[in-house]
Amino acid sequence: MKYLIFFATAFAGVPMMALAAMVHPAVPGLLLSAMIFSTSWGASAGIRFVSMELYRGPDRGFEITITDLIALALVVWLLLTKLRSIKWIPPNSLWCLLFMTLACVSTAMAPVSIYGEFTLLKLARAYLVFWCVCNCILAGVDRRYVWLGFMAVAAYVTLLALEQKYLFGIYRIRGPFDHSNTVPMYLNMTLPLLMVWGVCDPRLGKVPALASMGAALGMVFCVLATQSRFGLVLSGACLAGAMGYANWRHRGSRTTLITAVMVMGVLVGGAMAASTVINRFKTAPKESEEAREEFNAAARMMLADKFFGVGLNNFSEVLSNEQRYREHIVVMKHEEQAGVAHHIYLLTAAEMGRIGLVVYLAVIFRFMWMALWGALTGRSVENGLLFGLFLGAAALHLVGLKEWALRITPPTYMFAVTSGLIAAWSLQNRAARRAKRRAPALRGELRHV
Repeated sequence: MKYLIFFATAFAGVPMMALAAMVHPAVPGLLLSAMIFSTSWGASAGIRFVSMELYRGPDRGFEITITDLIALALVVWLLLTKLRSIKWIPPNSLWCLLFMTLACVSTAMAPVSIYGEFTLLKLARAYLVFWCVCNCILAGVDRRYVWLGFMAVAAYVTLLALEQKYLFGIYRIRGPFDHSNTVPMYLNMTLPLLMVWGVCDPRLGKVPALASMGAALGMVFCVLATQSRFGLVLSGACLAGAMGYANWRHRGSRTTLITAVMVMGVLVGGAMAASTVINRFKTAPKESEEAREEFNAAARMMLADKFFGVGLNNFSEVLSNEQRYREHIVVMKHEEQAGVAHHIYLLTAAEMGRIGLVVYLAVIFRFMWMALWGALTGRSVENGLLFGLFLGAAALHLVGLKEWALRITPPTYMFAVTSGLIAAWSLQNRAARRAKRRAPALRGELRHV
């Protein structure tokens, strides 16, 4: 039945969505909102072909999700109606292509190549989402639809967190995902964006602006309910950074009011949750940290042994079957199928080697630099939103020192969405600066005429 629904959606739903986007001008924006929202649905929003659920690597099948289908419909709409406005090679695409090429080489050299092929498909799908988001913004889709999509994400995950914590009594909520550690990584990417958005966008009325602040605080609650210590620290840093930027670049009565409301909310919420947070820091199990170090040590050994790595998405396979990488493991020694290194950079280096790690770092830090540079070169709404995206990207990549969850589909897609926004708004800001520089010269030419 699941396959029937999927193929019906793919072969009938995609053309219908594309046609609706061509007929009504509001539909592309609503589809973009839906695509952003669908990234929060986790495993329930997709289907896997050749599924290998017993494997412990990040990717366990050829996965297709609702997000992919909506993105495909939007791409069809762009190709049929917005051909002249399309940016065929968005910023940072060549580095993404180089990383994809290295991933293909790594897969060809892997002990079990099909595991790498699972990840290759995900990388291609993520790039499609990135390309789609970037070109939708450049084609004129209003940014309010982006805001609506992120608000839907915040509301959905917050409601799930409230249900899991207070109705089911779950100690560490996991939201819509398979593990609680995914929640902070996913939400912190957009938490500061919603904060800045509520302050710097005058097109949001007072109620939507306060709703944006409430959504951000809801995200903080979700992170708190996961009991993730590092995730909570990063959420606090994102809040402080977003409000600091807003008061620096967008001063005014609106900013002062929202800042006061946020400070009161944080103080009240912090006082209520203080005992829980302190207890979590004091009682966190040492075995968890020891297991991390064991897997990270294995990753370093693989990197030392193989310059080009052990193969994309093959860390778990190699660790499970090559005894020399398991000799030091104590905490998880009884597991027949080994897990994954809890360090995204060590994991990438172990699987793709030093060159793969360098290109991976180039991809992610180029997006961060684009966001930061764009944020500091003007005072427009998009400049402020770029700073929110920069804070989210910084939080994402800092938590990568403790987690590998960026390789899970929802955070991967959210990273693709935010990167698409960074690329599009950076291009728009660059065009605005050029037009501003040309304006005096044009006025001078008109005077002479």
